[in-house]
Amino acid sequence: LYLWIEDYKNIQKQGFNFSSQYRFDYKPETGELTVEENPNHIPDFFPKGISNVTAIIGENGSGKTSTLDFLIDILC
Repeated sequence: LYLWIEDYKNIQKQGFNFSSQYRFDYKPETGELTVEENPNHIPDFFPKGISNVTAIIGENGSGKTSTLDFLIDILC
Protein backbone atom coordinates (compact mmCIF):
# COMPACT_ATOMS: atom_id res chain seq x y z
CA LEU A 1 0.00 0.00 0.00
CA TYR A 2 2.97 2.31 0.57
CA LEU A 3 6.48 2.34 -0.85
CA TRP A 4 9.45 4.37 0.40
CA ILE A 5 12.52 4.62 -1.84
CA GLU A 6 15.56 5.94 -0.01
CA ASP A 7 17.98 6.00 -2.97
CA TYR A 8 17.49 4.21 -6.29
CA LYS A 9 18.63 5.53 -9.67
CA ASN A 10 17.11 9.04 -9.95
CA ILE A 11 14.75 8.65 -6.96
CA GLN A 12 15.86 9.85 -3.52
CA LYS A 13 13.80 9.97 -0.32
CA GLN A 14 10.42 9.55 -2.04
CA GLY A 15 7.23 7.92 -0.81
CA PHE A 16 4.51 6.40 -3.00
CA ASN A 17 0.97 5.81 -1.76
CA PHE A 18 -0.88 3.05 -3.64
CA SER A 19 -4.05 3.16 -1.55
CA SER A 20 -7.15 5.29 -1.91
CA GLN A 21 -8.51 4.18 1.46
CA TYR A 22 -5.50 5.21 3.58
CA ARG A 23 -3.02 8.08 3.76
CA PHE A 24 0.55 7.33 4.77
CA ASP A 25 3.25 9.60 6.12
CA TYR A 26 6.80 8.35 6.61
CA LYS A 27 9.42 10.29 8.54
CA PRO A 28 12.84 8.92 7.53
CA GLU A 29 14.56 10.78 10.38
CA THR A 30 12.71 8.68 12.96
CA GLY A 31 11.66 5.67 10.87
CA GLU A 32 8.03 6.36 11.84
CA LEU A 33 5.22 5.47 9.47
CA THR A 34 1.77 6.81 10.29
CA VAL A 35 -1.45 5.65 8.68
CA GLU A 36 -4.83 7.32 8.74
CA GLU A 37 -8.07 6.68 6.92
CA ASN A 38 -8.67 8.91 3.93
CA PRO A 39 -11.84 10.89 4.67
CA ASN A 40 -12.39 11.34 0.92
CA HIS A 41 -12.35 7.59 0.20
CA ILE A 42 -15.54 6.36 -1.49
CA PRO A 43 -16.27 2.72 -0.61
CA ASP A 44 -17.52 0.52 -3.46
CA PHE A 45 -16.62 3.21 -6.03
CA PHE A 46 -15.41 0.56 -8.49
CA PRO A 47 -17.54 -2.31 -9.83
CA LYS A 48 -17.62 -5.61 -7.94
CA GLY A 49 -14.30 -7.44 -8.17
CA ILE A 50 -12.19 -4.28 -8.56
CA SER A 51 -11.04 -2.94 -5.21
CA ASN A 52 -8.57 -0.27 -6.28
CA VAL A 53 -6.96 1.28 -9.36
CA THR A 54 -3.55 2.94 -9.19
CA ALA A 55 -1.71 4.84 -11.91
CA ILE A 56 1.85 6.08 -12.01
CA ILE A 57 1.92 9.31 -14.00
CA GLY A 58 4.47 12.04 -14.59
CA GLU A 59 6.60 13.87 -17.08
CA ASN A 60 9.38 12.16 -19.02
CA GLY A 61 12.34 11.55 -16.73
CA SER A 62 10.31 11.85 -13.52
CA GLY A 63 11.02 8.27 -12.36
CA LYS A 64 8.03 6.17 -13.48
CA THR A 65 10.18 3.41 -14.98
CA SER A 66 12.68 3.60 -12.11
CA THR A 67 9.83 3.09 -9.63
CA LEU A 68 8.64 0.00 -11.49
CA ASP A 69 12.24 -1.27 -11.82
CA PHE A 70 12.65 -0.87 -8.05
CA LEU A 71 9.50 -2.91 -7.39
CA ILE A 72 10.71 -5.64 -9.74
CA ASP A 73 14.14 -5.69 -8.09
CA ILE A 74 12.73 -6.12 -4.57
CA LEU A 75 9.97 -8.57 -5.51
CA CYS A 76 11.91 -10.88 -7.85
